[in-house]
Amino acid sequence: MGDHQTGSYWDHVTGECLHGPLKGRRLELAPLRHMQVDQALAQFPDARIGWSRLPLPFGLAAGLMKVLARLTKGRFLPPRFAGSMGAEDPRRPRLEMGLGVWTDSVSRYYPLGILKARDGVLFDVIDNRNLLIYLDPASGTPTPLFADGQDAEWDGSDLRMADGAIVRNGRLYDPSGEELPTEQPLHLFARWYGFSLTFPGCEVYGDADAAAR
Repeated sequence: MGDHQTGSYWDHVTGECLHGPLKGRRLELAPLRHMQVDQALAQFPDARIGWSRLPLPFGLAAGLMKVLARLTKGRFLPPRFAGSMGAEDPRRPRLEMGLGVWTDSVSRYYPLGILKARDGVLFDVIDNRNLLIYLDPASGTPTPLFADGQDAEWDGSDLRMADGAIVRNGRLYDPSGEELPTEQPLHLFARWYGFSLTFPGCEVYGDADAAAR
């Protein structure tokens, strides 16, 4: 990602300038939510929606790569693309999807398979703060939220916390229905190779090292 004003190039995940006059500077970051159009319009009624469709040849190529990825158990990448990458972290399949969360002191990866095996809900602690990660029922994507509690269960599309709080459509409400401040850590729904190359040596949720944090 580059800017026209200075000709500098930036890491689109961390916001760090990698090359150019502003090398070493860092952009201010904010969490990015994956959501369906109806979810976006419910929160931002005046939002403008944009989309694109892949030309047929690109769509066919994308479908072929998905087939090859399944046949190679998540290892296939186009040779020229794979050759441009750094040394890979072999702890997880390179094309595995998961949620990466990071702070100034911690970077941690939550495999999507682990979250699904736990009925789409897990609790963790990051930087001494309680963290809820849940599988959003509308978008199907893992979503992190700072929230107290160690237990929750689904009530339709609502996630009811043990303390009575409710997570509904990406927002947190108290038992009376009053909306509470919603705070998220920086995060990215990404493939393992992308997150692990961006954050070398990151923790993996479920590993012994992460469990001993």
